[in-house]
Order: sequence, then C-alpha cells, then structure tokens
Amino acid sequence: MQQYVVIARKNPLKMDESPRYYAQARSAKKVDTEKICQRISERSSYSPGELEGTIAEFLLELKNVLEEGNTAQVGKLGSFRLSVRTGQPTDTVKDFKNTNVGRCRVIFSPGTHLVSMCKTMKYTPYKSEAEKEEEVVKPS
Repeated sequence: MQQYVVIARKNPLKMDESPRYYAQARSAKKVDTEKICQRISERSSYSPGELEGTIAEFLLELKNVLEEGNTAQVGKLGSFRLSVRTGQPTDTVKDFKNTNVGRCRVIFSPGTHLVSMCKTMKYTPYKSEAEKEEEVVKPS
C-alpha cells in the first residue's frame, strides 16, 4: 500500500493563479541493501554475505555493459541505458566535438513486474502520529 501526502503547487508559468493540489508518494523509510539481503536470506538458502557479494558483482557488470554502449535488460525488472545531454550545441555538425557533450544519465525503464505492480497499487493518505492519536481520542 502506497502512502501519499497532498501538496499545493503553483504553475510557474501562471504564478497569479491559485495553487492546485497533487498527490506525492511518501516513503515510510529507506531500506538498505544489507536489510534487503537479510530479508532474502531468511526465505532462501543464500547467506546475506553471498547476496551482497552477488549484488556488488552485478552492479560492476551493469556498469561495464553500460560503458560498452549497450542496454542492460534485467529480466522482468526492466532495462538500463545511458542518455547523453549536449552541454553546448553548435551551428554545424562539423563544429561539434566531444567537449560539446555535457553529461550522461542512466535511464531506467521498468519491466513487466514493476508496471503491473503500479497498475494494481492501492493508495492511502499518510497520517502523522499526531493525526493518528487525534482519531483515537475523538469522542463518539
């Protein structure tokens, strides 16, 4: 279940208009690799160390694949590819040099597992601890 908060945002192109309200996902907490490996090891025959080592090797190989100019397709999870941005455009192709390329980014495109998860996701508004206590205390 995904929690969300409602936030007001103004349109930067129309600052004189009143704000509109949008849902923003709220993460309960960050779960690190160590915890994820521990959770997997509890239901498998792999030790947390083996899993962490495998992930480290996977990330190294993912980096190698991307540096070779390839797209990394990671099963049903999705794919990773590089994108480059132009730092300084030129008027002609002849004038364009490597130094005109600004920076690169890694683009992730979710696969079938994550897409289907998003399609079936249930949502609930986030309530702070104070709001939860207030609900309990309300007289009926």
